[in-house]
Amino acid sequence: MKSLPQDRFVDVPVRVRYAETDRMGIAYHANYFVWFEMGRTEVCRAAGVVYKELEESGYLLMVADLGARYLAPALYDDELLIRTRIGEMGSRTIRFEYELRRGTTLVATGFTRHLYCSNATRRSVRAPEEIRKRFELFAGFEAAARF
Repeated sequence: MKSLPQDRFVDVPVRVRYAETDRMGIAYHANYFVWFEMGRTEVCRAAGVVYKELEESGYLLMVADLGARYLAPALYDDELLIRTRIGEMGSRTIRFEYELRRGTTLVATGFTRHLYCSNATRRSVRAPEEIRKRFELFAGFEAAARF
């Protein structure tokens, strides 16, 4: 598993909608994973990996592991910033890491680890070379490997 430089984030703004809150006006915990997906999609896009095209080429990124740590409540109508980066890459896996912020307040952190899988068999496969290179270049791994 290769740990990648930690300074390459993609930021996505989101506002907490009423439908995303519970009776107390606090964002329901499962919505954090929806927001994390929004961030992950934009990291892929920024790296030149459009997820729809990845699927059309015969590959999936299946969630193998996930977690979140809730540090402060997100409330109805809060403006949040989803900060997402690539944390680690292996020959068959990629880990995305997330921060959810309200201004300077860290609301939550999280991660998802994904397996590259064949779309046809749903079995784990090695990351396609071109996709792996795009993610590594985006995350700054190429520059970090030289030092």
